Amino acid sequence: MKKSLLILAATALFFSSCKKETTTEEFSQTDVTGTTVVKGSVSKNVITPNGAGGWVNTTRVPVSGVNVTVKINKSALYPGSQAVGADIYSGTTDAQGNYAISVKTNATGAAALITIDGFSGTQDTLINGVTKAGYYATYAGTSQNVTLFMGSNYVMNHQFNATNLSTNPNNITVGSAIITGSISQNINRSVTTGTNVAFSTTNIAVPAGVVVYMSFANDPTLLTAKQYTTTTDAQGYYTFNLATVAPGTTGFPQNATIWINDRAATRDTLKIVNTTITGTVTGVQGVFNGGNTNQNGVFNGEIRNATHFSYSGFTPN
Repeated sequence: MKKSLLILAATALFFSSCKKETTTEEFSQTDVTGTTVVKGSVSKNVITPNGAGGWVNTTRVPVSGVNVTVKINKSALYPGSQAVGADIYSGTTDAQGNYAISVKTNATGAAALITIDGFSGTQDTLINGVTKAGYYATYAGTSQNVTLFMGSNYVMNHQFNATNLSTNPNNITVGSAIITGSISQNINRSVTTGTNVAFSTTNIAVPAGVVVYMSFANDPTLLTAKQYTTTTDAQGYYTFNLATVAPGTTGFPQNATIWINDRAATRDTLKIVNTTITGTVTGVQGVFNGGNTNQNGVFNGEIRNATHFSYSGFTPN
């Protein structure tokens, strides 16, 4: 009897084992994106002795603190989708002039725009390892459209060459000005009064930390356009404090261009019951369109307030 029970148990175990072997795993979707590292080095030319009593301006030294950005449109990252907006990645060069930025790409290749920002500074002279500051100069940046593939790094180097400024006036009066404003974001609103529910839209302040950009021409020290960035506070306000000159100063139009980039976020619904805000319902994910505005002739002592932006245009994913 015991032998028969052992045979039956072994038979059951055999069939159970066979059944497990034929079970298929449930299909799960995987992300087809990966990572690419965009890296490189930047340098600028300096003046050095040529060893024969003269000078050359072809010696190169690394440049630190240069801004580098990589922009990849979501439609390029997810081909065939309805994705809008773009992913913006940024970094700066280190003391050796090197940078490395990790970006999201795909296996089929994502079109990207790599930009190395230009800057203004002095074209220096280097003698026996000692740097002597020279005249102000501009160093032009560069942009390049490339295709990035996940798992394959991309190298983009740049060599800055100084363009000396022809004038450097020392009789101008340098002062300061302020440009300030707020940034809001459009959301839905649901108002319940008794049994009646009404729907509308309204604007609320964006969270703290939203980046605002400004280009100001001409900066009285650099004698060229200067790039500014700032961020919003807890109430959605931003402020630029900038150096400027007196009205009528020749060669200084003092015009500012201010802009905000696209913003990926959800379009939420604010719930109100009998004039009391009861909470916020998270909406669909999408992209709010950025915008820009101009403030011209910003001279000493001016305060340009109420320079507001609104994230109103929204495209759901």
